[in-house]
Amino acid sequence: MLLVLAAPDSKDALQRELAVAFPLAQRELEPGLFACEPASESLPYLAYARQALPLALAVEAASIRAWAELIVDAVAGVLPDQKPWSLHVLPFRAVGEHTRMGARAWHSQGRAGARVSPGPEPAPTVGPNRCRLIRETVTELLAKRRRHLGRHLREQTRAFSADESLVQVLLTSLEHGFLSVAPAPLAYQQRHLVSHLPGGEQPLASDKQAPSRAFTKLVEAEVRLGRKIAGGESCVDLGAAPGSWTYVAVQRGARVTAVDRAELRADLLLHRRVRFQRGDAFRFEPEAPVDWLLCDVIAEAERTAELLLRWLENGWCRHFVVTLKVDDSGSVPLLESLKRELPRHTSELRLLRLSANKKEVCAFGERT
Repeated sequence: MLLVLAAPDSKDALQRELAVAFPLAQRELEPGLFACEPASESLPYLAYARQALPLALAVEAASIRAWAELIVDAVAGVLPDQKPWSLHVLPFRAVGEHTRMGARAWHSQGRAGARVSPGPEPAPTVGPNRCRLIRETVTELLAKRRRHLGRHLREQTRAFSADESLVQVLLTSLEHGFLSVAPAPLAYQQRHLVSHLPGGEQPLASDKQAPSRAFTKLVEAEVRLGRKIAGGESCVDLGAAPGSWTYVAVQRGARVTAVDRAELRADLLLHRRVRFQRGDAFRFEPEAPVDWLLCDVIAEAERTAELLLRWLENGWCRHFVVTLKVDDSGSVPLLESLKRELPRHTSELRLLRLSANKKEVCAFGERT
């Protein structure tokens, strides 16, 4: 089966997407964890998914060592020889179901004379330390039993290559969880949904010199795509003010045409690789094709989607990062339309709610 993890605060939106993609073959196992039965290895785009575990099996193990032995046994003879592979061991965290009583409400209830019960003793939870110990034990066992596999286990995360395999373990309790073994080239083929980041999570970037926090969206899109803006490349930044995405691009050494009705921050406005053009982002047309279309304009998602499709159809950009200000409750028709239209024009595509997004979905990738 295929397991899909919802992005934070996106459980209901993901469930609506899954109802379209797998109308008769999906169910919720835990809050924010869905099991699906795809008809083929070709998986749909799911904007509100954080991570996917293909070919997942429910498993159980009584100890850290038992988990490690289970993993080693599962990959032995399955992964391609002399090829890289990654291992992600993660704790499951329920999405969108927890409600907490604040301290003031708790004390108010007590003062009112109501009996405050601490509730049942919570079950032991799985933390990152247990996951780390399991991975370390796997490494030790490989060194003793399967040295050829241990030599090719990657320590650093980076975008998938076609010859890389991915093994994921999702612990739902100390003794229960799911194991997903995706031999090469499956992870690469499904990279629009299966993230090379453990759990699909990317920590937000930090830069106090940036004009606003919006810069984190562009940086995260670069990491997920595995492709950064490069020195000497040309960019158009639509809806640029106050200049956070322009800031990232010039930090990379790129040239930027920034378009907005409002001006950029003064230092960016005067930067030698920035050309500011006051105007309407939706009317702008480049004089020649550019390497990157960057667009974080505040507008209805339908207008931004039309803008992106126009740029792709006209061949005005090679790469693109565009945010869509969607309403979770009403975004399904627009997103389903984009899932049909965008692949026709792209060789690389992600359509995701980023960790840095709020009420947004980001479309980013490479034009065919």
